[in-house]
Amino acid sequence: MRPLLFILFFNLITNSLLAQSGDFPGGEILSDTILKKSNITAGRNQLLLMIEREQRKADIADGQYDKLLDIDGDIDKTALISNAIFTRCSQTVAYIENNETQDSTKRKYLGRVIENIKTFNTDIKDGYADLNYYSSLIEYTYQIIRGLHNKNLGSYVAGHVDKAMYYLSPLFETDPAAMNILMSKMSDQYPEILIKRISTIKVPSAADIVVAKAAPKNPKLILNYATSTAKERQIVRRNNDPYVKAIVKIADSAKTPLKAIFFVQEMIKGNIDISGINKITDDDEGYYKKLIEMRQIYFTSDLRKAYDRELVHEASRFVTSMNELHESSDAVRFKIVEKLNANELYYVMVYGADDLYTSSFLGCYNRLLSRMKPKSGNEFLDSLGKDKFRTFLRLCANYNTLGSFLNTMKDSSRKDLMKAFVKDLDNTLEGDLEGATDVANSFGSIDSVLMKDIVEEIRITREADSLAHNSRGFKIYDILYTMLTYSNDSITVKLGIPPITVMPFNQLADDSGVVIQQVFFFGDQDGKGVFNSYVGGFGAPDWKVTREDKWVTIRSIRGKPIVIYANKPFDEPEDEMAQKALQAFLDSSGIHPTIIIHRGHSYHLSSTLDHINNYHKVVILGACGAFQNLSTVLSQSEDAQIVSTKQIGSGKINGPIIRAFNQRLLDGKDINWVEMWAQLSRQFSSGEMKQLFDDYVPPYKNLGALFLKAYRQSGTPEW
Repeated sequence: MRPLLFILFFNLITNSLLAQSGDFPGGEILSDTILKKSNITAGRNQLLLMIEREQRKADIADGQYDKLLDIDGDIDKTALISNAIFTRCSQTVAYIENNETQDSTKRKYLGRVIENIKTFNTDIKDGYADLNYYSSLIEYTYQIIRGLHNKNLGSYVAGHVDKAMYYLSPLFETDPAAMNILMSKMSDQYPEILIKRISTIKVPSAADIVVAKAAPKNPKLILNYATSTAKERQIVRRNNDPYVKAIVKIADSAKTPLKAIFFVQEMIKGNIDISGINKITDDDEGYYKKLIEMRQIYFTSDLRKAYDRELVHEASRFVTSMNELHESSDAVRFKIVEKLNANELYYVMVYGADDLYTSSFLGCYNRLLSRMKPKSGNEFLDSLGKDKFRTFLRLCANYNTLGSFLNTMKDSSRKDLMKAFVKDLDNTLEGDLEGATDVANSFGSIDSVLMKDIVEEIRITREADSLAHNSRGFKIYDILYTMLTYSNDSITVKLGIPPITVMPFNQLADDSGVVIQQVFFFGDQDGKGVFNSYVGGFGAPDWKVTREDKWVTIRSIRGKPIVIYANKPFDEPEDEMAQKALQAFLDSSGIHPTIIIHRGHSYHLSSTLDHINNYHKVVILGACGAFQNLSTVLSQSEDAQIVSTKQIGSGKINGPIIRAFNQRLLDGKDINWVEMWAQLSRQFSSGEMKQLFDDYVPPYKNLGALFLKAYRQSGTPEW
C-alpha cells in the first residue's frame, strides 16, 4: 500500500497548490483550513460535524479509517475519489467559512457539500457509484461557490456543461447569466429531458431558452403545454420566439391542433395558412399521405422524429383495421389500403411493424410487390433513400418473404443491398440500435450464399473500427461477428451474458423446489377448444387437475413438483376478468410463476404481455407473429428465454412443444433447448408440419434479443 499512499500524497499536495493559485482572479482567501473558527455559529458547527461524519462513512467503506478510499486496488480511481471526498470537500468548507459573510449563504453551501457526500455514500454502499460523476460534482461545487463569490461564474459553467452541473444548478439560480448559459447548452444536448422540467426552472429567461430550443424538436409537446391549464401554459405563451408563437397560433385557431402542429414549419415559411391546414387534417387518408410528403421534405431536420411518432400512430389506424377484419374476405379486409401507392403502403408496414398480424403483413407485402413495378426491389428502396429499409428487410426475413423480395433484383444488386444492410450500424440517422437489432434478427432467415458476404462485410468493418478506435462501432460489429462465428455455448461466454441454450431447472424452481407456470387462455371459439384440449392432456398417473371458479390448477403427482395455473376461457370480456382474478390470487399468495405461456391468437397477445415481469424466466408465445414482440418481453424481463413464431402459430406445434417442455421438468432435467429442438425437428420432419415448425424460434435463435443483452452488458448508456 506504500506506493499508493505516496502517489496519493503527491496528488494531495498538487491539488492543494492548485487550490492556492486559484482558477479565478479577485479578492478571495484560498486556504485548506478555516482561519477563524471562533466565528462559526452553533448551527453551522452542526453542519460541519455532519460533513465530517459523512466523510468518515466514506472512509470506512473499504474497511479502514485512513482518509483513503481504496477502489479495487486501482491507484487512479482511488486517487480520483479520495481527493474529491477528503481534500476537495474540506477545501470547499474552508472556502465557504473564510470568504462568505452571510450565515444563510454559508448554511446553503454547506448543505450542498453534505448532500454530495451523502448521495455518494448511498451509491457506493449499493455498489454503483459513478466515480467520474462524483468527482465532477464535488469539483463543480467548489468552483460554483468561487464563481458566485467573484461574480464570474458564467465562463466556468460554459466549459463544464453536463449532468453534474445541471444537478447543481439550484446553487446558482441567483445568477441568470450562468443559468442561461447552462440551459442553452443543456437544451442542445438533452432537449427532451429539459423541456419536461421547465416548471422547475426558477430563472424565467433560462426557461424561455429551453422552450425556444425545444420547440423545433418537439412542437407537439409545446402545443400540449400551450393548451394545458398547468404552469407550463403561461411559460410557453409568454415566449417571443417566432416558432413558439406559431405553435400558440395553431393551438388557438386550428380545428384539430394535434394534427395541424405537423405543418407549423410550412406555416412559418408562408406555404400554407390555417384554413389550408384544416382542409388537410379533415381527411384521414389525405392527412396520412401529406405526412409522408412532409417527412421527406424535412427528412434531415428535427421535425423528422416528430413525423415518425405521428406516422406510427397513423399507421396503426390502417393496421388495426386490417387486423380486426382478419376473418373477412381480402376485398373487405384490405379495402383501407387499396388507394395507397407503393410508397405509402411501405410506410404502413414499417411504421406498423410491431402490430401487424402475419396475414396482414403478407396481404400488404403482396400488394407492395405488385404496386412497385416496374421497379425492382433495390430500385424501389433507392427511390425512398433506403429509408427504414433495415426494418423492412427484417420484417421480410421474419415473415419468410426475404427471398421473394430479393428475387426481384439482379444478383449484383442483391449483394449490394445486403452489404448496405450491415453497413454504418453505429452511425444511423436515429443514432440508436434499431438497425443493428434488425440485422441480428434477420440472420436466421438469410440464405447461406448471401450470409457469407454479410459475415465478411461485418469482419472488415469490425477491423476498421478497431483501427480507427471507434469504440461504439467496434462494440456493435464485434457482437454481431461473435454471433455469426462462435458456437452457441461459446457466444454467451464471449459476450458475458446468461446462457441461451439451456435453462437450468433450479432457476425455474422456487425456494421450495416447486416450478410454477401460468397459462393464458381466451374466450373465442378457438380458445375454448384449445383450453379443453390442453387440460385434457393432463391426467393420471402424472398429473391431477383441480377446477376452481375462474381457473384450473394442475399439479404433478409423479416426478418433480410442478404447479400450473390456467384461467378459464369465459366469453369476452370475462376471460380477461378471469386472468385478473387469477393474477390477484397469485400476487396475494406470494406465488411467482417463472414460466408464462400464451395460448391464443396474436390479437390477444398484448393481454398476456402485460403480465410479464422479472420473475419469468421462460416465455412461450405460440401466437401468430409473436416473434415481433421480443423487445416488449425483454423490457419487462431482461433475461427471459423466449419461444415464439415468425408466422402462423398452430396448436399442432404448440402442444408438442409444451408437452416436451413439461416432460423435462417432471424428470428434473435442465431445459436444453438445442437438444429439445432437435428431437422436435425429427417429429416434424416433413410436409405441412415441418413448414409450421420451421417458423418457430427457440431462445438460442432469438438473435435480436441476444444482441441487445450483449450490448447492454458491455456498458451503461450515458444520461
